[in-house]
Parts: sequence; C-alpha cells; structure tokens
Amino acid sequence: MSKTNNFQVEYTLSMPQPASHFLNVKIKIYNIPVSQKTIELKMPAWRSGRYLLFDFAGGVQEFSAKDENSNVLNWVKTDKATWNINRNGNSVIAEYKVFANDFLNRTCGLNSEHAFINNLAVFMFSPNYSDKPLTLKVEPFSNWHVTTGMELYNNIPNLFYAPNYNYFADCPLEIVSQTDFSFDVNGFKHTISFFGEANYDKEKLIKDFTTIIKKNHDFWGSVPYKNYTFIVHCTPQSGGGTEHINSTVVGVKPQAFNYESGYKSFLRLISHEFFHTWNVKQLKPAGLTPYDWTKENYTRELWIAEGGTSYYDGLMLVRTGQMSIDDFYKEITRGADDERRRPGNKIQPLSESSFDAWIKFWKRSANSYNSESDYYSKGSYVCLILDLEIRQSSNNKYSLDDVFRYMYNKFPLDVKGYTNIDFRKACEKYAGKSLKQFFADYVDGVKPIEWEKYLLYAGLELTHSDSVYIPVVGLVCVKQENKIIVQDVLEGSSSEKAGLMRRDEIIAVDNNRLSYEEAEKFIGELKAGDKVNLTIFRDNILIDFKISREEVKLSNYKLKLINNLTPLQKNIYNSWLGIKN
Repeated sequence: MSKTNNFQVEYTLSMPQPASHFLNVKIKIYNIPVSQKTIELKMPAWRSGRYLLFDFAGGVQEFSAKDENSNVLNWVKTDKATWNINRNGNSVIAEYKVFANDFLNRTCGLNSEHAFINNLAVFMFSPNYSDKPLTLKVEPFSNWHVTTGMELYNNIPNLFYAPNYNYFADCPLEIVSQTDFSFDVNGFKHTISFFGEANYDKEKLIKDFTTIIKKNHDFWGSVPYKNYTFIVHCTPQSGGGTEHINSTVVGVKPQAFNYESGYKSFLRLISHEFFHTWNVKQLKPAGLTPYDWTKENYTRELWIAEGGTSYYDGLMLVRTGQMSIDDFYKEITRGADDERRRPGNKIQPLSESSFDAWIKFWKRSANSYNSESDYYSKGSYVCLILDLEIRQSSNNKYSLDDVFRYMYNKFPLDVKGYTNIDFRKACEKYAGKSLKQFFADYVDGVKPIEWEKYLLYAGLELTHSDSVYIPVVGLVCVKQENKIIVQDVLEGSSSEKAGLMRRDEIIAVDNNRLSYEEAEKFIGELKAGDKVNLTIFRDNILIDFKISREEVKLSNYKLKLINNLTPLQKNIYNSWLGIKN
C-alpha cells in the first residue's frame, strides 16, 4: 500500500486463513525525523470497559521490521509489550501475527465463520505518533465485509480513517457476511449489524432501538456522534456488552428472541450500552482521562460510570414504556434483598470496589461474594436513593438527571475527568444542601442502605417478612463451552459446607452425565432435604461431593404505592418514572 495523502501512520489487516485464528498486521510509520533514532511500538495491556489486564502482547508472534526499501531493521524487545526498532531511513514497516480466538471477552476472534476485533487487542501503537491521524486498510477474507464506527477514507472500500489512536482503539471491527440494516433517528444514521441466526423481527428491532435512542437524545440534550453502530453477536455462548465511542458490541443467545423475558433482557442490555455513549465514553472519571493502555488506570468512580448506567438502563425503559412499573418494583425489591444479604457489602465500600476492580472484581474468587461489594449493582442502588434524595431536598425541582447533564457539559471528553468530590459537589448544587454524610455513608463507607426512608420520598412503601423459606443448594453455575462451571458458592450453604469451590467443573450428577440444561432442571426439581451426589473435576482430579437442598429463610420484600400521597410525593413519583399527570 502506498502512502496515503501524507498520513504518518498506516495499518493493514489481513486474514488469509481464518481457520488458523491468525490475523496479519502491518504498521507503516512515515516521515520519521532524522533525530529520532528508534521507533518504539507498544501493545496495549487492556481494553476499555473491562478493568482487567489481558496483556495482549501474549498473542503476538513472528514480529519483524524493515525500511521502505525492504532492508531488515534491527529491533529489541525491552519489556513484555514494547518493541524498539532501530530506524535506517524515513520509514519503518513492522509486521507481526496475532493469535485471535477469544470472542466471549470481546477482544479478538477469528475463525472460519467470522472475525471480530477490538483494535486494542491487535494493533500496536507508537507513543510518539499516537496523537496523529491514521488509516486502516482491511483485507477481508473471501466475500466478508467490514462493519465499524470508523468512516471510510475518501469513500475507498475497506480503507478507514481515525483522527488518533485513542479513537481508533474505540472502533471495533466486525468482519463477516453479517446482516447490516440502517435507519435514521433525529437525522443521525444508526446501523444494526447482526451476526448469527435467530428468529428476530427486523422492523421491531428498529422500532424498539429507535425508542431507546430518542429517549437518550432527549435526556442528554446533544448527540456526540455522526453515526452509531450496534454490533450484535447472536450465538449460544454470547452475552454481555461493551461500550465504544460510537458503537457497541453486545451478545445475545438465539433463544432470547423466542420469549418475552429474553427479549426484554436484550433491550435492557441495549439501553445500558447506549447510555454509556455519554456516561463513560464522553463523561469520564479522572483516572481514565486520558486512557493509558499500558497499565492499570485507577479510579474510585466506577460506581458512577457503571453503577449509574445500570441504574438508568432500567429507568429509561420505564420512561419509554418498555419496562412495566411492576417489573421496576420487583427490581427494587430484589435490589433491597441483594444489598442487605450480600456479606461483602458490610466489608468493602463502593469507592474501594471501584479502585480495586483490577485485582478483585474482574478476578472473582470463591470469597468475592462474601468480602466484596459490586460497583455495578450496589452502585445502581446508591444512585437510586441519591436521585430520590435530590428530588426530595429540592422539592422535586431537580434530580440526578440534572446532575448527569451538568457533569456531561462540565467535563468534556479528554479535557478533564471528574472525581467523587466533583460528583458530590454537583449533587449538592442541585440538592441545595451538603451531602458529605451521604457520601461518607454509602460511597466511602459500608452503611446499609435505608431503603424504606428514601423510597417513601416517592410515596413507595417497602415492607418485608422473614417467613419465606426456599430450598437451595447454594451453587451458582455458568455454561462455558458446554461445560458446567461453578461461578459462586453461597456462604453457609450445603455446597460450601461440602467443600465445593469456584471454577469447579461439574462432570456428573448422581453418576449421570448431564447437559447444563438437564443438570439445572434436575437440581431445580429437588425438594427440601433431598440429597444429590456431584462429581467434580478439579485440578485434573475427580472428586465426589454430597450436597443437599436445604430450606433457607429469606426476606420477602414487597413494594407498593401508599394511599393519600402528599403533593410532593406524587410529583416525585410521576417525574421520576416519567408518568404524565
């Protein structure tokens, strides 16, 4: 590829043998100053949205370097993710391969069916040139095509442009024979790129996505993108999502489109990731501004960035009518039960959960539930009561909506990130009073949430009784490549007492090999007192455990709107949930 219009950095990506899982990468850097004797290339260590070191350099092999005349250049690797090249001319051309076989973590995957690439997992960068405009030429396999948030350069097929590496890093690539359909919302082009087979209704998807998009446009008051792309992976193992600057990658199982609750969960995921377009991709904590892709980026504000988004993803659907108020009530009661039941909430403050995400949240252990809080779920609970506190204190003149809009305008992208103190001061601005104690209790402390107090501000009465008994075995399992893997063992359960551990693989139930679905059904049908033998594969050793389904006393939470609401309670309730008087 010849140099394009004086760009100093050009990338080329090819995938000639998809079944090998190898991506071929070429990086060309032009017009290198004579004074610059070496070119340093670095491989990112993590990707945005997942606060965990992946050390992507581990997937790199067969690195080489040459100049514009194809002369071999000497290079040396100075640490696990840095290559120093001795230049010998005006240009440097580096080439290497990346082993790509990780679709579930949304990093990089390539097989005979398709390719998905988070650019941070594949493309090195040179610190001296990371702020320079760049191009990417993609050479798709066979008849595959590329879907991405990046724009074409001069409308040249498969040649894309980015203003700098950080923008480039935030524009994932879907490369396959996927189904793309575009639609306009408020004058902006939106595209749904669908990989996989499912019984979805294209027109319904467009209608429901449009409703979510419009509500977010109205909420924030401005649109920070020219076009937006929803990359949807629909496979039996798919799930979760990752936000990007003008796109998102979400996973959904095919069967989700066959029943109402599955489809509602999918819309909830879309609502969450799209809200991130403003909260995180534009409005960012100070610790993430700007991103440093080579190491951990510490922040105590993930409870706002992720927890706040988790709060609004459901609330926005209530306001659009895509989630019923009864379902929202159920979520609140489950939240109250979860917050009070989880032992880790009494040990780890939210700000600490955010800060330690790199070493705890994304490295869950058998002790996580018992010793850690969750900046997603508990962060959403604290945002809920903070919203109601601001509404109550301001006589319903202001809300957390106003706080987020104010923060969005005050802390623009890549200029200055915010801290918990900045966020607290913004909340105080709209509450009209000090919230130091609130933040000390619920953000930097471990005080149990006073759900009853705050919900009553909206006229909602939360009650509970401890008379409900349910039979449980105390295991939370997930399906991983047709394996049944223990994800959590509940404290005090028969499973914990028996010695089961996180990451154990369940091989058989009562000496019968069962699928995940069959095992789930079998254990779910056990009655209180029933015993079952589990055969576990742990550290290449088979172990048998005898567990039982025991009755556990649970708090039965109920939420209802009280009679004789005060005018303030009625106003708070209606404006909070988007109910027109």
